[in-house]
Amino acid sequence: MPRWIGAVLFFSVAAAIWTAMHVYLYTRVANALDLGETGRTAFKFVVAGLAIAYLLGRLMDGRWDGASFVLTWVGAIWMGFVALAATAFAIRDLTVALPVAGMARWGGLDVELAASISRWSARVALGVAGVALAWGLVVVQRGPTATEVEVPLKGLAKELDGFRIVQVSDIHIGETVGEAYLEKIVGVANGLDADLVVVTGDVTDQHNGGDGTGLRQLAGIHSRNGVLVSTGNHEVYAGGQGVVDAIEAAGMKVLRQSHVVVAGGLVVAGVDDPTFLGGRDKLADAMATAVAGRPEGLPVVLLSHQPLELAAAADLGIGLVLCGHTHGGQIPPFQVLNRIAYSFITGLHRVGDMQVYVSNGSGYWGPPVRVFADPEVVRVTLRSI
Repeated sequence: MPRWIGAVLFFSVAAAIWTAMHVYLYTRVANALDLGETGRTAFKFVVAGLAIAYLLGRLMDGRWDGASFVLTWVGAIWMGFVALAATAFAIRDLTVALPVAGMARWGGLDVELAASISRWSARVALGVAGVALAWGLVVVQRGPTATEVEVPLKGLAKELDGFRIVQVSDIHIGETVGEAYLEKIVGVANGLDADLVVVTGDVTDQHNGGDGTGLRQLAGIHSRNGVLVSTGNHEVYAGGQGVVDAIEAAGMKVLRQSHVVVAGGLVVAGVDDPTFLGGRDKLADAMATAVAGRPEGLPVVLLSHQPLELAAAADLGIGLVLCGHTHGGQIPPFQVLNRIAYSFITGLHRVGDMQVYVSNGSGYWGPPVRVFADPEVVRVTLRSI
């Protein structure tokens, strides 16, 4: 299928889902608040405007920067509220509204009482969504925290016992992730005394890396052995090779189906995101290419943006895979939906003799909101066994 047809299909489906979510949200909120005819009409215009605010903000970028800034932020926050409210109302519908309606229909509950329960349960759902939004905004604005894990790595030389890899992932520089947020990431990372810094994809959403300011800021994280990067799907969306060039110009090395030997005793390999490769079915071969010709006997750490083809990685003798992409779900309902596509969406896991760490990500995408999936900078301490 030509890429443009795939893009049209994707955006058509996304637009249909987005529209359906707003229709659903409108009906639930309008009923919960007992809006009259005039109120419902006004609310329709408000909802419609908020639905397209983010898109308008992005289209205005570079032309009317003031309006773009406001609309992008308003639209991004609204995206988070829609997801949270849709989740809260769906739970309310399944656990309260539908059972109550059934009881009222079959005479087990007074009709007026059923209507009152339905109305007040909708108000509770709306309140829960509002509180969750406020909390999620606070979580993002305070920035990432440090997560520490220890991973025993077969074949690691005794002199490299305690080697510290600091993983940063899914930053999404641009839009609402700017210099101030990057300072928080860099500050946390600099406090972790890194022997090596790795960035596992979705570094930037700026076209061709923008003016490079954010990338240089990221490249400035203190590390004894530099900063290594694997690409994410958003690098493709932001310009592909142009983004890769900008990352390397900032002083970071991008590993694309290749590897390097670090500190004389650790192989670090990296693969492109499947979006770069042309599909998920190309990822296993890319992993094989990345580790081909590696020095025998040295342990291998693989940087792979999406937690896919992990069994294939284990078969190649890779000891540890560092991933991102899932954002740990970022906000409900994605903690549930992401599990449809990925076996692991956050934390440390084992596949055969190999271990996998899936980062929640250090930044965020879209809504500046995180609920049940705090942003993190991860320090992986390697242990020889």
